[in-house]
Amino acid sequence: MTAARARTALRTAAPLLLGAVLSALICFPFVGGRLLLLDFVSGPHQPLLPAAAFGLDGGLTGGLPLAIAFSLVDRLLGQAGSAVPAVVFFPLATTGAARLLRTAGLPARLGAGLFYAVNPFVFDRLYAGQLEVLLGYALLPFAVAALLDAAEHPHRVARAAGWSAATVMMSEHFAWILVPVTVGILLTRTHRGRAALRLAGAALGAAAISSYLMVAPVLVGTSPAGALAQLAAYRTQADPRLGLLVNVAGLYGFFRPGPIEPKNLLSGWPAVLLALLLVVAIGYSAVLRDPALRRNGLAVLAAGVAGYFLALGDQGPTGGLFKLAYEHVPGFVMMREPDKFAVLTALAYAYGFGQGISWLTTRSRGKGAQIAAIALTGVLPLVYTPNLFGGLGGQVKASAVPPSWSVAEHLVRQDTVLFLPWREYFPTPFTDQRMIADPADQYFGGTVLMSQNPGSGYAFTAEDPEHVFLDKVIGPPVDPQTVQAALGGLGVRFVVLARVTGWRDFADVVDVPGIRLVYSSPTLDLYSVRPTAQETQDDRRVRRLGPVDYRVLPGRPGVVALPVAYSPGWAIDGRPAIELADGQAGIAASAAGGIVHFGPSGGVIASDFGAIAAALAVAFAAFLERRRRWRTTRPGLQTLSNAPPPPESRPAPQARMGSGRT
Repeated sequence: MTAARARTALRTAAPLLLGAVLSALICFPFVGGRLLLLDFVSGPHQPLLPAAAFGLDGGLTGGLPLAIAFSLVDRLLGQAGSAVPAVVFFPLATTGAARLLRTAGLPARLGAGLFYAVNPFVFDRLYAGQLEVLLGYALLPFAVAALLDAAEHPHRVARAAGWSAATVMMSEHFAWILVPVTVGILLTRTHRGRAALRLAGAALGAAAISSYLMVAPVLVGTSPAGALAQLAAYRTQADPRLGLLVNVAGLYGFFRPGPIEPKNLLSGWPAVLLALLLVVAIGYSAVLRDPALRRNGLAVLAAGVAGYFLALGDQGPTGGLFKLAYEHVPGFVMMREPDKFAVLTALAYAYGFGQGISWLTTRSRGKGAQIAAIALTGVLPLVYTPNLFGGLGGQVKASAVPPSWSVAEHLVRQDTVLFLPWREYFPTPFTDQRMIADPADQYFGGTVLMSQNPGSGYAFTAEDPEHVFLDKVIGPPVDPQTVQAALGGLGVRFVVLARVTGWRDFADVVDVPGIRLVYSSPTLDLYSVRPTAQETQDDRRVRRLGPVDYRVLPGRPGVVALPVAYSPGWAIDGRPAIELADGQAGIAASAAGGIVHFGPSGGVIASDFGAIAAALAVAFAAFLERRRRWRTTRPGLQTLSNAPPPPESRPAPQARMGSGRT
């Protein structure tokens, strides 16, 4: 291997190695158990195909490919697989950020990757378990680099569509986050007409791959519940001392931060932020003076500035425009948490920071001065986010779920379970009283009824009728006269009462006739529920054929309850289901019975397969593009292509002032 090839290999591999080191230093407490976080829980019984794949659960299909991937990893690796999303994030993030600085030297690429992977935004999202947002954040630089290429060259469009769609697969919010990026790229191109056509082609390809996101909500009729209340609940938070604008500039503002954020340990964090932004400003000053870097640098900077103001949400100088878009632009309601737009600001910071390191090392005289500049700029991100390492400063570690859960799961088997406490989030002893989402449906193999109410203003859609009914019956306070009949009517055969914080509020649920204790432990109690006569009769007639199909056996004509929450899509022989008093779907069955089917599922499944077909088509087109580029750039064949090299790759004199190169 020649020296030039060795340097190229090092520039490519070093950011990946940096990410692997960061991952080891940050995530080592996540192994040895199961990683359970606020919005990320897993267990041995998570389904390979979630109900959302068929249009159930409100038709919200966001994150569906990622959910399937998580299930596959868990099946292959067991509880160790729960840490995989967090572990792979850091190498992806460092490599992606370095990818944007194609012509910069190794210190600049490493600095950009370090700042992009180690900052308060990453800290808050990791603590909250928003791993899908972090994985989209990690893929964002790949999508931006691909879009920059596509705007300049005709044989990069499919690749840009693929990276954009992959980013949206991680989290549907990136469909909107990529809009300022695309606009920034378009406005900074010389030939905007051709750039617009290529970017439109990339957008159409990404939209085709993302068809599973758009079709299901339309077929099911999904609509947000209390949109303005959600905007208030998820509002970007201000710093108590410095206000909103500085807080967002510091990559803070998450509506539900962890108990000990980095700035809680660093009273002088604004000074460190100022030092970081000084390096960023130096970097953009050098970029804007370099004709080879100016257009792409301006596009990234413009997207970062737009992301900053969008992250303010309905506050700040652009708050009125954000609220107007939130109320009137179709689909924009998904950005109810505006702080997610801060990913663009973080990306702009990382790009400018890397270019600033490049300028500082180039301008420094003497090897000692260069080493000092590299060390200073490398230390700044670590000082700014000091407690990300060691499991977020020891705040998060793997959990050991008590063996009693496995015992209860073995006794319950495939029967329907009501899980208490009736709360969507609660602290547990096995997470050191850290708040997590209810993991019950991941640990029990049958149907699990658990609360879907995260609190006022936080649910994207309204609860289904079955859960609304249970909210009233279970309380607290509890109505003992109706509990047993209500649970029996819903087909509940067992009640699990986990002894976590607040469990005593629901002890009255199991202290009624017809419910008896069958298993008890210090961490969990299991109760059986005597079925009602009507429930027993319906259970004998109803057979589950699949997620969206049930067979009603021949019997006495009348209304038969299905073991599913009511939805307008259920029907038998063209007759729609009715909503029963307990929120279940009721079918007016004839003596001959019949097949009950969830109607929207056909279109939803078709959109799923359509998305797969589009992804394969785009991947094949990207392969053909790559093959054509390879054929036109082989030695002796360069004359076949009249296209100029990308602006980012044109060589420039090393001595140019402000070139940003090492």
